[in-house]
Amino acid sequence: MGDILYITPEVSRHRIAYSCFIISSFVKVKIMELNKEKHGKCTFEDALDISGFGKYNYSMLILCCFLILAMYIDIFGFSVLLPSVSCDMSLTTAQQGLLSAVPLIGIMVSSYAWGLCADTMGRRKTLLIAMPIGALFNLVASIAPNYISLCVLKFFSAGFSSSANAAAFVLLGETIPRAHRSRFMFLMASATMVGQLAICIPALPVFQLKFHIELPALAMEYRPWRLLMQILSIPGLIGITGMFFLNESPKFLLSKGLEDKSVDVLKKMYHYNTGLDHDNYPVKSVCLDNSEIKWTTDTSFLRRMWNQTAPLFKPPLLQNSLKLYCILLCAYMTSTGFTMWVPTMTNAYFNGDDVTGKTFCEVASAAARRSSQYARVTSNVTIDCDNVFKPMTLYAVMVYSGLCGLLNLVLTFIVGYLGKKKTTLLVFIVTVTCGIFLLFVRVPMLSIFLFYMFPYVALILGNINTYLVELNPTYLRGMATCLSVVVARGFGFVSVQLIATLLVDHCTPMMSGYIVLVLIGLATACFLPPDTKATTETLPTTQNEVKLDSNVSLNTIDQRKERH
Repeated sequence: MGDILYITPEVSRHRIAYSCFIISSFVKVKIMELNKEKHGKCTFEDALDISGFGKYNYSMLILCCFLILAMYIDIFGFSVLLPSVSCDMSLTTAQQGLLSAVPLIGIMVSSYAWGLCADTMGRRKTLLIAMPIGALFNLVASIAPNYISLCVLKFFSAGFSSSANAAAFVLLGETIPRAHRSRFMFLMASATMVGQLAICIPALPVFQLKFHIELPALAMEYRPWRLLMQILSIPGLIGITGMFFLNESPKFLLSKGLEDKSVDVLKKMYHYNTGLDHDNYPVKSVCLDNSEIKWTTDTSFLRRMWNQTAPLFKPPLLQNSLKLYCILLCAYMTSTGFTMWVPTMTNAYFNGDDVTGKTFCEVASAAARRSSQYARVTSNVTIDCDNVFKPMTLYAVMVYSGLCGLLNLVLTFIVGYLGKKKTTLLVFIVTVTCGIFLLFVRVPMLSIFLFYMFPYVALILGNINTYLVELNPTYLRGMATCLSVVVARGFGFVSVQLIATLLVDHCTPMMSGYIVLVLIGLATACFLPPDTKATTETLPTTQNEVKLDSNVSLNTIDQRKERH
């Protein structure tokens, strides 16, 4: 051992770092082996660390990103398609508003059920059942003959695709070793931030096409926007196909009492990550917090729903649940509401009017007022539906979405140094500062930049999903993440309608209210649990443990973990 540790001055810095890595890995494995020999079993987090980090983890990340992207395309796709759809189907302003909100309603209604399925049936199985059905509904919606059928099909399409949020985030979080988990959750959240960019890239060439194909059998006319809807189904189909080649969450299998299957999955991960044979995986037995996992399947559906939901709002989980859902409410009521209006509000600066010396609210209110008047006066005027959506609007939305994704990637690396709590506080501070300045700035391009930055409060998503995975026991994680969708999209739907109502005559008070909302989120984030180094989780993993530990706070659990 002395020869191994001796390092001559001629050895390069990279060789020293590599040698230290090998030594630390060797020591870590030896400690785990000694711990296993002493206690008879290896904890799940240690077993996951031993399985390595490599191709399997990256494959899981990429496929989960495709599935999440498919869901977000379902939500925000109509913000780009709506002008062409409304022109083709001669929709009123009220109909346009309802059509853009239908995906939010579908996700809000169905997310609860998908959270229950993810926690009882499995994360991967839920995705393989729901996502193909959602993709099918989306393809059928592309040939919907009228407004009502389009609304109904998009409702079901978004409803089934929302399973990605309930299952994909948890599946990824339970497959990634602790040292890389926060970064990978942020990378996955990046897929949610570039949804509109993914829509605009194919939209640019597709909207340049000019064709009208009459299909009497389907009672509709095939136009470019229908082709675009079909193209936007591709990310979901890629994610679905790839998921067939990956495995269920080993932690979910273990929580169901399927230890042998859990170890088999860990062996496969070890094989793909290291290139070594399955038999070389040293762990033969694994457990969750040295406890027996027992699940009852003879309860009714309503009882299972209650068992999956009630513990989140009882001690010791109540305090953190309230904090996290409050933060999500403040962030996504702001982000979703304004994101839906990004094309419209940005276009107000490029429609030829003089905007010099005007605040954002003055420009946006004038554009909204003019649009309402134009809709009433020209309701019977024929419009060229092939030119209704201008390329400049697409470029603006691409900049907004691309910048959001870029910032999320930057945060992916920052979170490793600052930690989840400080990164969340940083996002809130920057966005609320931009919102305050937006009320007073009178420089057009600076106003656009500040307006783009304000909805970026949604960049906290990666951190919040990491908290939901780490602070909740295994059998509740799917439900915890699906409830986050209900909160985010439910209040996002309210926000979209609220902005539409107040933008014309009450823009400044409305913006002030959203700034206060973000400040509330900032204040709540100050009370998030402190960041700690990656350690084995000691949270309760069964329903019985949650009941037995109801008088023990999470802070006490963290203190016991640190002492250990």
